[in-house]
Amino acid sequence: MRMGATRVIVAAALVAIALGALGMLLLQERGAVPATTTGTPTSETAARQVYIVGGGATFINPQMQKWIRDYMEETGGRAAVNYQSIGSGAGEAKWLEGTLDFGASDVAISRAGYQKLLESGRRFIQVPVIAGSIAITYNLPEFAQAGCVLRLTGGMVADIYLGNIIKWSDPRIAELQEERCRSLLPDREIFGVHRSDGSGTTALFTMYLTLVSEEWKERVGYGYTVTWPRDALGLGEGGRGNEGVSAKVQSTPYSIGYVETAYAVQLKLPVAALRNRDGYFVFPNETTVAEALKRAALELPGPQEFWGELPLRHYLNREGKLSYPIVGTPVVFMYLDVPADTARALYDFFRWVLTKGQEREHIVEGFIPLPKELRARALQYLELLVAPR
Repeated sequence: MRMGATRVIVAAALVAIALGALGMLLLQERGAVPATTTGTPTSETAARQVYIVGGGATFINPQMQKWIRDYMEETGGRAAVNYQSIGSGAGEAKWLEGTLDFGASDVAISRAGYQKLLESGRRFIQVPVIAGSIAITYNLPEFAQAGCVLRLTGGMVADIYLGNIIKWSDPRIAELQEERCRSLLPDREIFGVHRSDGSGTTALFTMYLTLVSEEWKERVGYGYTVTWPRDALGLGEGGRGNEGVSAKVQSTPYSIGYVETAYAVQLKLPVAALRNRDGYFVFPNETTVAEALKRAALELPGPQEFWGELPLRHYLNREGKLSYPIVGTPVVFMYLDVPADTARALYDFFRWVLTKGQEREHIVEGFIPLPKELRARALQYLELLVAPR
């Protein structure tokens, strides 16, 4: 029997540590995480509080935790929210199982997930909540010492992970660099780091590679997980989460990897300039990400449609001198056929996220608010949670 995803608990105020403990216990009961936490929070008062549990993308976790803290401080904790960073693939799977009140992913609901929703007959919405981008990070000691910045094209990134480009000194890489930096490219093999877990970051990254490389499209394709040709050469390895990829690149000279830009910013990782559709080398930042997303805002499908190839068609490799080519919007999924108190708690929290939560003081360094064009669409979709049934 499916357990109710929302619980009303007795609490007057929950400190952060108690929230984390209770959230883990609820997820354990629902089968979302291993049973490693044993404590339960206590309360001396009898105020009723709705507790909602979400989980999914590791990328959005730092931002989600800040939103939760700020929201509960501002509202007095009338709804307690807990979010677990379990990966996009796991977030979608656990939400589909009914063990989470909301799931979160770096990309929209997968084709397989959407098919399960159709078969179940359950009503749902998916809503973008923050702007995101993927940075290509690298560890080139010679470039770091000389203050050089790596330049790449999407096709070259695909060729590196395909195993077509083996060494940093490859002429195709060298010809893109500033003249003073070309001779600094070492005659060393490139070590390709990627995600080892089911990941929306990987889905978005591989969608981009599919778009810019016909060989990648035919040999590898895209998804939460893919088979990495470079691994077969002994020149690639996976890391768990954005944290794991970041750590491997940092600790492995002559490596390359892909991470959500917020992680690169927070960890001060070197980031490559990527050539966009119009031929300009651009870095991921608030201006270049917003420029790409504004162009895609009016093409966003409805909240209950299959978004499917949306990032591939509308978000990625957009035109414009300032557009960064690997952008997306982390998405939350919520069911509409839930108890009224659950729907109201979800609505109140995510409406705050899409309004006050987009203000600078509520945004973690490295994250980017949604452009106003996308924010308006997201708020429109959210209204379905509280529409007459």
